[in-house]
Amino acid sequence: MRLTLKIALAILFGVGLLLSLHSYQSVQREKDLLKENLSHEARQVGQVLRIMVAEIWQSQGERAARAFLKRSDSANEQMQIRWVWMDLVAPKPLAPSISDEKLKATEKGESVTIMGETNTGEDFLFTYIPLRSKDGRVGAIEITESLKDLHGYIRESMRRSASLMAAIVASSLLVIIAIGSFWVSEPVRRLAEQADRIAAGDFSPSLKLRGSDDFATLTAAIDRMRSQLATARKADQDRLEALEKFRHTERLATIGRLSAGMAHELGTPLNVISGRAKLIGSGDLPDIDIKKSARIIGEQADRMTALMRQLLDFARRGTPQKQAVDLEQLINYVINLLQPTAAQHQVTLTNHAPQAVRALADSNQLQQVLLNLTMNGIQAMPSGGTLTLSVEQTEPLAHPEKPGEKSAHYALISVIDTGDGISEEHLPHLFDPFFTTKDIGQGSGLGLSIAYGIVQEHDGWIAVQSELGRGSQFRVYLPIAEQPQDINA
Repeated sequence: MRLTLKIALAILFGVGLLLSLHSYQSVQREKDLLKENLSHEARQVGQVLRIMVAEIWQSQGERAARAFLKRSDSANEQMQIRWVWMDLVAPKPLAPSISDEKLKATEKGESVTIMGETNTGEDFLFTYIPLRSKDGRVGAIEITESLKDLHGYIRESMRRSASLMAAIVASSLLVIIAIGSFWVSEPVRRLAEQADRIAAGDFSPSLKLRGSDDFATLTAAIDRMRSQLATARKADQDRLEALEKFRHTERLATIGRLSAGMAHELGTPLNVISGRAKLIGSGDLPDIDIKKSARIIGEQADRMTALMRQLLDFARRGTPQKQAVDLEQLINYVINLLQPTAAQHQVTLTNHAPQAVRALADSNQLQQVLLNLTMNGIQAMPSGGTLTLSVEQTEPLAHPEKPGEKSAHYALISVIDTGDGISEEHLPHLFDPFFTTKDIGQGSGLGLSIAYGIVQEHDGWIAVQSELGRGSQFRVYLPIAEQPQDINA
């Protein structure tokens, strides 16, 4: 409705301007025409009077001629007629009513018509018909006509024009609003509703407007956009689902590798539980030893339960949720989870966290990144070695993949091993999907690719430094959390 009103006001402004200009010009033309008629009438009367005054002046003298003009003035109610002298020495009663440069034309015998204002503020039309006396002195018959009726006529014409313009504007406004509501407001309302539905993620309804005007063209464009957005969202959903499946598959593969290390870790408490159970079952133990054996069995069962819970927590899918993550707590969790596997490979896991650092990340996804990197580091040391996980806050850095962004502090997690290292020719392909340098059956080639994708989704990046025979260092850069929050890793 507001668009219709704006269009209506713009049109009516133009119409009103044109009508005003036309009315003004019409009134001016009528005014000029009336003035011309009045002037013409006065000149005709003046010419007749000049002939008669000249004859009377010739035969009876000046006094008789002036008396004749006075009688003529008394007989004419619409005009004031009197004799005036045009020279400067004329007494005031016989001087022209106005002084104007145009009056000099009377010296040449030309009639002059001038519009002027009297001392009372009224407008009059003065016409001077020159007549030269016997002694050569120039006089004139002054005919004065009031313009009061002319001004009244002009005011009435302007009032009629204003009334007509107001009626035209009002009726046009009603017509434009009525038509605009149907042709403009309703299509705009429907298009706005369609845009709101699209903004809310509802791509199902399709809007159709009849006709071939601009609104129909805009509707077709919005419908094409809706269709493309629906297709893009479906593609994104499919891609995200496939990516999540890959990540879950890699998570389960990691669990399989962890299970091999935990099998040994679970064997010891199971042997203890079995031995203690047999001792209790023999019936030869005193009560105090029975209680001690039961306590040991409970402790070993809790130990196995904790190990299994860690595996289940890691394997369980969760909804991504970014929050402030305590990185030192997270790497301790990863070290505890991988300790059995590292011990099986004769690898020592250490951590180094000189300062408390929190990153804005999803804890579960970040666990998978560190587990994948740490597991790769353990497998890169077949003869054993040391793997260090460290955490620190960097100096302001520019994002290498976003050169236009301002430098900022980042949380840095380093995974450093003393293994075989990676050849220079393989470094550019480390994060390519399904690329692996491991033997068949030891890896899917998706671990590093998934880790890289997760870090990218967190607005971070991974850098690698490696040399054959001297180990590797994977550096994970993540945004710093502005407001720390307590989390459970």
